[in-house]
Amino acid sequence: MLQLVQDWYVAREVNHDESLTETLMEWFSRRPSLRDVTVFVAEGVATLRGSVPTNWDRALAIELAWDAGAEDIQDDLKLTRPLAA
Repeated sequence: MLQLVQDWYVAREVNHDESLTETLMEWFSRRPSLRDVTVFVAEGVATLRGSVPTNWDRALAIELAWDAGAEDIQDDLKLTRPLAA
């Protein structure tokens, strides 16, 4: 199925993704525990990659992505300090 959309709609989508990426990278840079997190946004879906020291920091990164306006989140974060067995 082919769907036609207005040019302004496509430009808005790209600008929203870029704006969301910039916002999250700025917010993450202010928190030492989130400085190793990178963000990729495509069509409103924020993919979080990198490492965080705790599950609390992982939850914080995800919450910030929701707060910034992500429509969905792909969590590819790794823990740098795994829980003791």
